[in-house]
Amino acid sequence: MNFDRAADELTRQEFARLSAAITPRIEVFCSMTREGFRDQTALMMERLGHEIITLAPSLVTMKEGRKCVTACANPADLAPVKMPAIARLHDAVVAAGAYKGIYVTPRSFTPEADYYADHAPIQLVDGRMFIKSMHISRKDILLSQTYKAMCRQCGEIVQHRLDKDEALPCPNDHAVAPTLSRAMFVPYRPATPARDAPALNPSPAYALHPAGPHPAGTMPPIIKPRIMTPKAQRRRAIKAHNRRFRARAIKEQPAERRDGQ
Repeated sequence: MNFDRAADELTRQEFARLSAAITPRIEVFCSMTREGFRDQTALMMERLGHEIITLAPSLVTMKEGRKCVTACANPADLAPVKMPAIARLHDAVVAAGAYKGIYVTPRSFTPEADYYADHAPIQLVDGRMFIKSMHISRKDILLSQTYKAMCRQCGEIVQHRLDKDEALPCPNDHAVAPTLSRAMFVPYRPATPARDAPALNPSPAYALHPAGPHPAGTMPPIIKPRIMTPKAQRRRAIKAHNRRFRARAIKEQPAERRDGQ
C-alpha cells in the first residue's frame, strides 16, 4: 500500500499547526491576496479579544460592547494607501453606527491619509504596527518542539523533534526521516560581536599628511580620532577622574604643606 499521499497531508497539517505560533515576515503578508490578508487580520483581532460579526463585505467586530469596522488594503498594491480609501472607511463607520474604523495595510499611508485619520474616528495600522500587533496576539502561543511524521512504508506515526535531524525508526523498524526543520519557523540571525571585543586592526591615534611633515604655510597633518574599545574608554575615564581628584586635593592643601614646610 502507498502511504505517500497520507504522509504528505500529515506534513502539511503539522506545518500549519506549528506555523500558527510564528509571526511571518512582512514580505509574506505583502504577497497575499486581499482575502487572505483579511483572514489573517481577522484571526489576529480574534486573538486580541474581538468577536467576529461579519467578514464580508466588511470585517466587523465587537470588543467590550463597541462595534468596529476594519478595512484591509490590497497587499499587492505597492503604492501607499491614499486619502480616498480612508474616507470610504469613514463612511462605512458612520453607516454601521460603529465606534471606530481600522484601516490595515502591510505597507504604508500617504501624508494626506494620515492627516484625514487624525481628524476622524479612524486608526491606521501600517506594516510595522501590523507585525507588532501580530506578535502581541501570539505572545501566549509557544512553538511546539515536537511534530508527527508518517512512515511511507507502513503508515505508522513517528514523533520527531524540531531540534533533531536524524531519522527515527517506526514500530516496524523502518527509518522515518524528519519532515520539518526548526529553520522553517525560526529565521536565521547572524551572531553579534562581543561588546568589549578589541579591534583587530586598531587605528593609530593620528596619521600624518601623505606628503610627509608639512613645511611652513602648507596643509597641517590630518588628525584621525582614536578608535577605543568600551573597556579602554572606561579605563581612560577612571584615570582622568583620579588625576582631577589629586589635582584638587593638592590645590586645597595649605601653602606651608605644598612648600614642604
